[in-house]
Amino acid sequence: MKRRKFLALTAALVLAATTGLASCGNNSGSKGDTKELNMILYPDYVPQSVIDSFEKETGIKCNIDYVDNDTLIYTKWSEDPKGYDIGQPAISTLHALINADMLQEISYEDIPNSKYISTDKCDISLNDNDKKYSIPYNTTGGYTWIYNTKTCPVTITKMDDLLDEKLRGQIVTMPYSFMWYPSALMHLGYSDSSTDEKEIAEATEWVKKLTANVKVFDGATPSSSVKNGECSVALTFASDASRALLDDPDLDYLKVEDQTFMQCTQYWVIGKQSPNSKNAEKFIDYICDPKIYAECLNTYPAISNNEEALNYVSDDYKKIEGMFEIPDDKKSYILNSDLPTDALSAYDEQWNKIMSN
Repeated sequence: MKRRKFLALTAALVLAATTGLASCGNNSGSKGDTKELNMILYPDYVPQSVIDSFEKETGIKCNIDYVDNDTLIYTKWSEDPKGYDIGQPAISTLHALINADMLQEISYEDIPNSKYISTDKCDISLNDNDKKYSIPYNTTGGYTWIYNTKTCPVTITKMDDLLDEKLRGQIVTMPYSFMWYPSALMHLGYSDSSTDEKEIAEATEWVKKLTANVKVFDGATPSSSVKNGECSVALTFASDASRALLDDPDLDYLKVEDQTFMQCTQYWVIGKQSPNSKNAEKFIDYICDPKIYAECLNTYPAISNNEEALNYVSDDYKKIEGMFEIPDDKKSYILNSDLPTDALSAYDEQWNKIMSN
């Protein structure tokens, strides 16, 4: 019996990002003298030690609502625009929030440590308008394959190796149609946004063969199913993979020669109706400090968008830096934030059929 942990991140979110939504009103942000900061964040991105030190240094209490997917960031914030001051969306949700007029422009002069932040390793679809409303945090380095060197039954060097029947019940992966269909289409020599019925049908057959080997679908921490011995191969976020490798010496990461690359960056944003916008600016400035940023990298490894912070990272971080390599060949990139809604709808339809069987 397959165990499936579905996280609903589908074409609806991208549709919101591309069509634009009604304005949520004017900025009613205060100067932040409430000494509180309401945050909507992912777990395993900002260490509790950093939250604690920020609270101690500033006297500002952080009220954190943790979520495990971007759909919740958008949904919760849109339902309660004054309930959150600061968030941490990926590029698709960033676009949706901007188009919904839910964010205030960043006052870079009030966040002096933003000078340490570069956009060179961020999503290549990031545009100048996005930069008005956001400051990059970490980039996960796309998706990475890891495996147990002692239990994996086959040698994996290319995508088709994942279809080997010896891997039946051995794979854990993420349950996202927007990831697997573009990957399969590109692997078969087609466009990652194809809407051609024959091409999608061919990709569906490939995806079916892959999912036949999948035991667990996990959109949060896929590495956990490899660490606990339930599976021997995982496709996961590079940040999740790196933590697993540091925890378990039997694990290693795979260099899959024809793997596609999905870059993913989280961005700091401030709500347009934030009642504590100045406190939000203080927090972003705090976390952009190279030493504090390095503490985040040491705890939750990822691609650094703060070059100065690399002077303060741990030896453990340096050991797994190679996992976060970004390919120079942009032909292998999938811009999942820019996939057209008709393509995403077609992929969702086929993916849901596969998952229902």
